[in-house]
Amino acid sequence: MLPVSYESKTAIVCPLDWGLGHASRCIPVIFALQNAGYRVVVAADGLPLKFLKEELGSKVEYCVLPGRTIRYQKTGSLLFTLALQAFPFLKAVWAEHHAINRLIEKTKATLVVSDNRYGLFTRRAKTVIISHQLFVIMPPAFKWAEPLVWKCLQFVLNRFDHCWVPDNQDFPNLSGKLSHLAGVPSNIRLVGPLSRFSLVNPEQFINPLPSDFPGQYYLVVLSGPEPQRSIFEEMLTQQFSALRLPVVMVLGKPGEKVLSSSGNMIKVSHLNTLEMAFLFKNCQLVVCRSGYSSLMDLAVFGKKTLLVPTPGQTEQEYLAEHLKESGQAFCVPQSELSLRLHLHIAMQYGGIRILKQEGRLHDAIAALGY
Repeated sequence: MLPVSYESKTAIVCPLDWGLGHASRCIPVIFALQNAGYRVVVAADGLPLKFLKEELGSKVEYCVLPGRTIRYQKTGSLLFTLALQAFPFLKAVWAEHHAINRLIEKTKATLVVSDNRYGLFTRRAKTVIISHQLFVIMPPAFKWAEPLVWKCLQFVLNRFDHCWVPDNQDFPNLSGKLSHLAGVPSNIRLVGPLSRFSLVNPEQFINPLPSDFPGQYYLVVLSGPEPQRSIFEEMLTQQFSALRLPVVMVLGKPGEKVLSSSGNMIKVSHLNTLEMAFLFKNCQLVVCRSGYSSLMDLAVFGKKTLLVPTPGQTEQEYLAEHLKESGQAFCVPQSELSLRLHLHIAMQYGGIRILKQEGRLHDAIAALGY
């Protein structure tokens, strides 16, 4: 239930329901808004809502804002799979546009912050969209369509008052040409990488591992839509088991904390921020997808990483190659993954290291004019 008192200025924060990354990177935004005097209402659904309730508890208020979850293909063209889901997705975007107006009326909100939810533009409050993807990378067969897709995307982004890009301007940056090509929308502001781990002190980290577990372990962080999340889990389970290396797998399933152990492999469904921070800090290498939120988390710790993009997802493929070319992380397609070979190669890379630019998010909030 939402309170009946609206004495403070109110912001609604709405993460996209495509994995947990969009929700996790909203956490520093939420705290920054609260520091600026905002009452924060989280509007989400499914796993992101469950995750944020676990992380934030009673620090914010909650309501359900339904979205449209995308499922990825097992094999074949991701573009074709997404095309089949295009109409229901657009229908959901239109529905959330109307839903946000009702929610603004209910909460008396003056600000809506959307993490990649394109339907949350409105004239009834000031609006911000968080996105690093100002330019979409199309598959080779559809490169000809990129200029048209870019214009359509920029038209949508310009429906918002502000577009916050979670990256740095200077090289090395995380997003490369996804955010830094010429011709970006006029309303963008680079606010620096956003990670929940940038907010915690190492003295607060919590060790979730058994006391006798080997110290030189590998960390696997699974994320993203099904069925690819489960396919990746099965592949890594088989290969790590064959190598008999110590590994901790975090399965990305909030709402439960089921821990299982087999030999030198520990699987846990979900961990909180302080426990995950310990694992990141103390592992020797991370194996994960190259989703943008994962990269921002890795940059906090400067960890050596083996990146395996979600098959067919051109954004992740580009981001992985971008970091490989800059010498920060090794990447390999899922179909070619051999941990016996690629773990050793990944250890030769320098680790993902992005300079912190303190205060940019707070400056962006101050610039909203309230």
